[in-house]
Amino acid sequence: MALEIDYTKDDQILQVYPQLPLLSSRDETWPGLHLGYYRQPAHETPEHFAKQYIIGIDLEQPVRSSDEPHQKRGNCGGTSCIYPANYTFQERWAKDTEFIDLYLEPAFLTCVASEVIDLDRVEILYHRTVYDPFLRQVGLLLKSELELALNHGVASSPLTSQLYAESMATTLVMHLLKHYSTAKSPVQNSQEGLSPASLRRVMSYIHEHLAADLSLTEVAGVVPLSPHYFATLFKQSTGETLLQYITRCRIERAKHLLARKSLAIADICQQVGFSDQSYFTRVFRRYSHMTPKAYRSRL
Repeated sequence: MALEIDYTKDDQILQVYPQLPLLSSRDETWPGLHLGYYRQPAHETPEHFAKQYIIGIDLEQPVRSSDEPHQKRGNCGGTSCIYPANYTFQERWAKDTEFIDLYLEPAFLTCVASEVIDLDRVEILYHRTVYDPFLRQVGLLLKSELELALNHGVASSPLTSQLYAESMATTLVMHLLKHYSTAKSPVQNSQEGLSPASLRRVMSYIHEHLAADLSLTEVAGVVPLSPHYFATLFKQSTGETLLQYITRCRIERAKHLLARKSLAIADICQQVGFSDQSYFTRVFRRYSHMTPKAYRSRL
């Protein structure tokens, strides 16, 4: 009889894998999304099904066997696999392997999907082996930002906050609906985006609260719209995700504050919503191609 596994719980992971993940988002406030980064020895799992949707991303080549009828993961590095919740499968790999698993909670996927499709007519399909650079990028970005948070002790940095996780999880669900579901036209987005008045209210709210750890739910409530529908409309209106827009605004505000030589960089960091100065420096350099100190020296 197949085991039922909740991949957010260590004791249940050890029922199918010999080792726990090296990196896990279990202690983060990521709504609807969980990440596990694994290095596992050669192993064959028992047949089991997960409570969550699983998006597996292989990071090495060769990796896992795909022999039928066991319905195992792909055998090419850089490929991904998709397991619907409650789908029975088994895995086997003949050597040490490295992979990322993203786990989506069914309630979260249903909440996002209900706003764009008829749930009675759609389901996410099982895919044993797909080459999808987008899925790989999402997994690596989440892993990278989680490592950054743990290495610097940043519990509430913008890129590991609820806002980041909500945005990434929503984007991931929309991608699955568009490319890996039974819906013929799964994503029915409005082409107009937010109204000009709504967009002005949202932007004004963001600029007034840059020092806070803004969440997607909080910002969407300004309009008000559901978080997932708002995220889609905001991207249509601005060409940026909410996270990208907020981060850019924080960096622009920091540039203005750096012109005031009396303000310490540590104080500026706090005023634009970063709880850790080293993390602020990294993001600032990503957007400006120089450190805050170097930018101030050029003024």
